[in-house]
Amino acid sequence: MGSDFIKLDFDAFVKDTEILVDTTSEETAKKHDAFNERAKYGPISVVIGSGALVKGLDRSLMEAEVGKEMTVEVLPAEGFGERDPKQIEVFPLNKIMSLPEFKKGDRYPSEGMEIRINNRVGTINRIFAGRVRVDFNNRWSGRTIVYKYKVLEVISDKEGKLKAILEGAYPSSGEFRTEFRSDTELDITLPDIAKLDTSWAMAKFKLISDLRNHLGIKVVRLIEEYVRKDESEHEHDHEGHDHEHGHEHEHPAEATEAAAAEKAPEEAPEAPKETAPKPRGRPRKKPAEAQ
Repeated sequence: MGSDFIKLDFDAFVKDTEILVDTTSEETAKKHDAFNERAKYGPISVVIGSGALVKGLDRSLMEAEVGKEMTVEVLPAEGFGERDPKQIEVFPLNKIMSLPEFKKGDRYPSEGMEIRINNRVGTINRIFAGRVRVDFNNRWSGRTIVYKYKVLEVISDKEGKLKAILEGAYPSSGEFRTEFRSDTELDITLPDIAKLDTSWAMAKFKLISDLRNHLGIKVVRLIEEYVRKDESEHEHDHEGHDHEHGHEHEHPAEATEAAAAEKAPEEAPEAPKETAPKPRGRPRKKPAEAQ
C-alpha cells in the first residue's frame, strides 16, 4: 500500500499471553479489564510509512489487503525496543509525592503506576526505604507483540487525509479546527490543551513535516486564540453586582481597578488536568496495564 492513508482496526497482545497492549475495540478493552474511559475507541486513521506506528506493523501494512484479517508478530527491534538498564532511575519518595497527581494527598504512588517526572514518562518499578525506582523504558520494551488487524478502507478525500495526519501527530487532534485556504495553504486553530502542553512543541514539527510530505501543503498557519469575555456580559455582571448591594455608583477605587482590568492582557486558558500518558504503537489510546 506504500504511503496510503487508511482506516485501521487492531488488537495487540504480548506474545503467548492474554496481556492486552492496545486495541481500537472498546469491547476487547473491557473483556481484558483494560478499558480507559478517557480513551476514544474505534477505527483509527493513519498514514502508512509516516512513523505513527511501530516499524513491524508499518511494514506489514504495506502488504495488507483491504478487508482481510491479518496477524503479524513484531519483535522488540521493530516494536517497542530492547530494555535498557540505564533507563531505570531512583528518586526520593518526597520528590515523587511533590508531583501534581499526589499533592492533594488523595492518591499515593504504587508499583506499576505510570507517572511523568522531569518531562519523561516512566513506570514505578519498586517503592522501598523512602525511595522510588522508576523505569523509563517503554512498558512493552523487550516484548514480542502480536498484532491482529484489518485495514477497513483506503482514505482518498482530502479532509480524511488531514484527519489521519493530525491523529498521528497529536493525541487530542479531534479538538483542532482546520480550514484550507487553498490546495497548498492550511490554517489550524489550536485547542487550549495544546497551548499549555509541553509535548505539543515537538508534535507540531512532525505535524508540519507530514502535511508537507503527504498532503503537499506549503503554508501552515498555527493559530492560537484567546477570546475575551463579551463586553455586554461584563456590563451585565457589574450591574447585577451594584443592584445586589444597593449601589448606584462605583467607588473611585473600584473604578480604577476596573479600568486597569480592562487594559490587562487576556487571561491564558485554564491549564488542563494532567492525564496519564498514552504510549502505543504509536496510535493514541492508553495501552492496557501490564499484568
